[in-house]
Amino acid sequence: MKPRTNYTKSGTFNIAYQVIGEGPVDIIYIPGWVSNIDMMWSEPRLAAFLTRLTFFSRLIIFDKRGTGLSDRSDEYSTMEERMDDINAVMDATNSEKAFLFSHSEGGSVSLLFSLNYPEKTLGIIGFGIFAKRRFSEDYPWAPTDEEREISNKLIEDNWAHGKLDELRTLVPSLGHDNGFMDWLASYLRSGGSPKAALILHKQCTHIDVTEILGSIKVPTLLLFREGDIEILVEEGRYIAERIPNSKFVEFEGKDHLFWTGDTFPILAEIQEFITGIRPNRSDFHSNSKENKKLGVDLKIVMSENYLYNLKVEEFAKLCARSLSAFKRDFKIAYNTTPSKWIKTKRLEYSKNLLIESDLNINQVCYECGFVNSSHYIKSFKEQFNIPPHQFRITNKVL
Repeated sequence: MKPRTNYTKSGTFNIAYQVIGEGPVDIIYIPGWVSNIDMMWSEPRLAAFLTRLTFFSRLIIFDKRGTGLSDRSDEYSTMEERMDDINAVMDATNSEKAFLFSHSEGGSVSLLFSLNYPEKTLGIIGFGIFAKRRFSEDYPWAPTDEEREISNKLIEDNWAHGKLDELRTLVPSLGHDNGFMDWLASYLRSGGSPKAALILHKQCTHIDVTEILGSIKVPTLLLFREGDIEILVEEGRYIAERIPNSKFVEFEGKDHLFWTGDTFPILAEIQEFITGIRPNRSDFHSNSKENKKLGVDLKIVMSENYLYNLKVEEFAKLCARSLSAFKRDFKIAYNTTPSKWIKTKRLEYSKNLLIESDLNINQVCYECGFVNSSHYIKSFKEQFNIPPHQFRITNKVL
């Protein structure tokens, strides 16, 4: 289930954050351009990736000021203010030290934070991060001012309806998947209004951490895909050459999003970097004995994730089992099939929403993990012998 959203103060700004898992070490995810921590859990691939991190950590995620569920701003936020947001979230979650897992634009503030607060930083993990975002002869991979203006114009003209030509270049492996692309456009809109997105996009041109790279002392893991055209792999090599205690890893693929494509090698590098133990690919489909070693409790995973629109195969991955082992262990635990159990749980949850919330029937349908309102209404009637709207009328608390 979607984690509880909390707020903490960073100066006068309310910063939204969530805590997932109870692992022995903290990972703080520093997102890129815009984010929305509630919307993250509506994308199965992203939800699965984040959940996998909690197998060996306590994961803390947040929306920086100006984005998502946090307070908006009409002005550029400084790097100092961005670091204040991280400190505020660490204080609110009683996190004394943490690994900072950053993506894209989040990399620069993570690197700067490690330099200013080395006592709070266990290490940096950067996927597709950059050192600066303005072309220069010594950093020729960043966009020119002219290229940046074209991007600004696309945001200004197309943000409202999500027709951003550049979106498909972020994730070529799913560029053909209209459902995913619709989600991605919605996710970005939920992360920032047109004005907020434009402010943050323009703000990137002021980011430049090239001069501090040689001073960073914490262990640093740099992860890049060789075909990423948003942040080039050469930028990763540039950073790695200048940070003394760094490891650079290059993966096959073109996606700029870390949670799409083949994610196993990325997760394996992160787990080894943090724990010192590198999992095998088979560990992601392990048997019951291995599950006990990993501490992956099938009942806990299912009770926390049944509302997500995942396939049975994806639930098996979350539970660190092969599909056959998952079905076998599920039968032992619940004496039914995963599909029947999930459907029943979602319908039971929908009863509570119908009584306690003001969501309309379509909203209840999607909130409960169904993707088609007609199917939801038919399933509800079959389960409870009454359509959902009549059930609400009969049971609504006045």
